[in-house]
Amino acid sequence: MREADLTAAFAVPDGWKRTKKNAIQSIWASPGGTYEIVVKRDTSYGPTARAAADGQLAWYRKEAESSMAGLRATTHTAEQGGKDAVRLELDYHWSGQATPRRRVEIFVAGDAGHVYQLLVDTTATDDHLAAQRDLFDTARAQLATDVE
Repeated sequence: MREADLTAAFAVPDGWKRTKKNAIQSIWASPGGTYEIVVKRDTSYGPTARAAADGQLAWYRKEAESSMAGLRATTHTAEQGGKDAVRLELDYHWSGQATPRRRVEIFVAGDAGHVYQLLVDTTATDDHLAAQRDLFDTARAQLATDVE
């Protein structure tokens, strides 16, 4: 999927529907809504992958704003398209709900101070987590940033 406004391209499986698009993000949901793929291009937390990941994680930890409760996060240094990147793995549940969720994200710096964020989110069941890994790996392998 090519999102010209975001200057990004990434993989979205056939049959998925865009549920939201604005100046900074594009959100896609699987049939039935089990999985969500999001690509975001932003400058909110600084021009580096580390600054963006740290800023996003700090926001996630504000349950009143993010609605993410019981958050446990793991951060990894990574590489994306030959650039330094940061990978986040988040285990949480939505406020007021008990169903565990897993979100996997990669942050990579782009041009002009923008940072790209790719994530895949789902409920944390064994079969969903296995599919999530495949979805994330495929979307990440096809992620192209700063494309016109």
